[in-house]
Amino acid sequence: MGNFNKKAVSEVIEILNHTDKEIVEKIPQKFINFLFENEDKDYIPNIDFYNEQWEKSIQEDTQSILAIIYRDYIVPEAERLELLEEEKQEREKQGALLREKYNPDNILKKDRKNEDEIDSINNMQLIEIKEVPWYKRLFKGILSIFGIKN
Repeated sequence: MGNFNKKAVSEVIEILNHTDKEIVEKIPQKFINFLFENEDKDYIPNIDFYNEQWEKSIQEDTQSILAIIYRDYIVPEAERLELLEEEKQEREKQGALLREKYNPDNILKKDRKNEDEIDSINNMQLIEIKEVPWYKRLFKGILSIFGIKN
């Protein structure tokens, strides 16, 4: 729990103070004491519970702590196991994405592809473009005015 900030813990306590007593009683007293020990004593949460979208005004860490409380203490055991399984699958999915993104073999393949592109660019032959002198262009322009083709 050291990753959460103290203001988020204070917000969690404020939310628990506005929650039904039956729900709060499901949370072990040891955990509630832990919350009180780690709250920011100087921070006063300003949560408007009359607003239907009050959840959007709380910090992300607060939402995470509430999710942990919900998962570990409030839901029935069957639903808790489902939530844990979903979390496990999500972690595996994220791990697979990271392995794919940062796999050293793939990085080397990308470098080889870049080397092939560089080789193909280096093998291109240059085409010489002969620039027509200005006086010839001027003469051509004058002839075109009179309708004479060169």
